Amino acid sequence: MNWDRFTEKRWPKSIFGVVIPLLIATTVIAGVGWEREKSTRDGIVVYSRTTSGTTIREVRARLTIAASPEVILSAACDPSTFGRTTRKYVEKNQFYEMHERDPNVWYNYQLVNFPVVAKRDYCLRYEKIEQPERGIYRLEWRISDRFGPPPTEGVVRVSNIRGSIIISKDEASNQSTVRYTLMADPGGDIPIWVINLANRSSLPDILRELRDASLERMNQSK
Repeated sequence: MNWDRFTEKRWPKSIFGVVIPLLIATTVIAGVGWEREKSTRDGIVVYSRTTSGTTIREVRARLTIAASPEVILSAACDPSTFGRTTRKYVEKNQFYEMHERDPNVWYNYQLVNFPVVAKRDYCLRYEKIEQPERGIYRLEWRISDRFGPPPTEGVVRVSNIRGSIIISKDEASNQSTVRYTLMADPGGDIPIWVINLANRSSLPDILRELRDASLERMNQSK
């Protein structure tokens, strides 16, 4: 085989000029290892990726909201923002605040009841990080065993949940980009594909609740 001729017949430079920027843009927007799953008509883009130590895929969704990062973060930290989700599945919802130690940290115990499968419960530690001078606005959460009752018979104790909401301001448009990331393994014998599908499907609705609450706050402030 004439390797010189083979090399000459590879994609022309003009194609690489299109493909490489697209690959770089996808990596910047979604992060390393993320695969695009779907996009919705109202501008929500959903990604997922494999993570070490579990067969559950981590999911991420991105949305632009016409509100400031401060307003969006405030809405994200308000439990009433996600009232539709809470009323639908959550049987118990108890908050534990740490004002005397750190007003930006709190805990939330939930007992959830989904159709068909056994009940689940867990306690999450939330932390708000707000550094306007550095353009950092984020809410993070992870499993914690600090609060909540001991494991109960007939209820599956969830041990693998973590997530974050990261908000960045677009100076040119006066809008903000919200990136919601979630890793949630409910445990038990639920098929993996069902868990992955449920996680991917839930993120757009959660972001819509956050968008609606943020826009409402913006309108009230005018």
